[in-house]
Amino acid sequence: MASLPVIDLQPLWQDPENGINKVAADIKRIYSKIGFAYLINHQIPANTIRDIFNASQSFHQLPLQEKLKIKQNSSFRGYTPLNASKLTLSSLGQAALPNYREAFVIGPEPNNEALSNQYYMGHNQWPATLNSFQQKVEAYRDAILTLAFRLLEVISVSLGMAPFHLNQFFSPPSYWLSLQHYPSNTNKQANQFGIAPHTDYGCFTLLLQKQVSGLEVKHPIDGWISVPCLSNALVLNTGDMLNRWSNGRLLATPHRVINADLERYSVPFFFEPNMHTRVTVLSSCIDPQTPPLYPPVIYGDYFTERISHNYNTLNTHS
Repeated sequence: MASLPVIDLQPLWQDPENGINKVAADIKRIYSKIGFAYLINHQIPANTIRDIFNASQSFHQLPLQEKLKIKQNSSFRGYTPLNASKLTLSSLGQAALPNYREAFVIGPEPNNEALSNQYYMGHNQWPATLNSFQQKVEAYRDAILTLAFRLLEVISVSLGMAPFHLNQFFSPPSYWLSLQHYPSNTNKQANQFGIAPHTDYGCFTLLLQKQVSGLEVKHPIDGWISVPCLSNALVLNTGDMLNRWSNGRLLATPHRVINADLERYSVPFFFEPNMHTRVTVLSSCIDPQTPPLYPPVIYGDYFTERISHNYNTLNTHS
């Protein structure tokens, strides 16, 4: 059975000037075949990782009525209850049943109140009863956001552009940090998933897993393969916007989560362009034999269309 490749980020820290080319070559080679890999030596401190999992567990162990006080609002922030999302619009068609998963979600705070009603911008919601919860979540957010921008430089180089070329589309970025909990499910129905098969909407996702596996990726040869937790590693998967920017060179691979007999915790960080970004195929990814495969799209419109169909707790923003 196939397993995910591993990318070592150590060259980025040991030799920043030349190491970016080594890691960019790994990205280009691997993600042209499958849109997933493990990342090791990512520089996220162990205590920050420990704290984010402790925070997630503390939140999801709260009574349901307490979590519902910050139920996910029209800005896509807060608590998503079990069965509150269903993939009715994705690159893989419609799911049969809602996702058997609950989550706590934060995004960027608006730096301009006049923009707070556009493309799901708004203020984060925080539980009132958990001491240091916000501090732990924001510490992990800061660390993973720093890593995401470094990886954006690597990806830009892998696509034949200057290291900071893609940064212009992330000023400021959109992102979602989600503390996800998949309850044990020993009586699974047919076509019941923690998250149904899909590809991610944005640029890329950095996933932190803990012990219990459940993530599966659709390998181009071996079909659905398991992605077990690898000690001290993150999982990086490329999304729909990178697939578009790269003209199909970097793949957005379908994936899903199967609920296990044991409960599962994970922390995905969805790193996405500014909602107003016009995503067009990069000039470095076009040649006479390969014209643009995708028309331009405003990322906020693309995101809004999918979120408004897939989450029944939300109202549409434009």
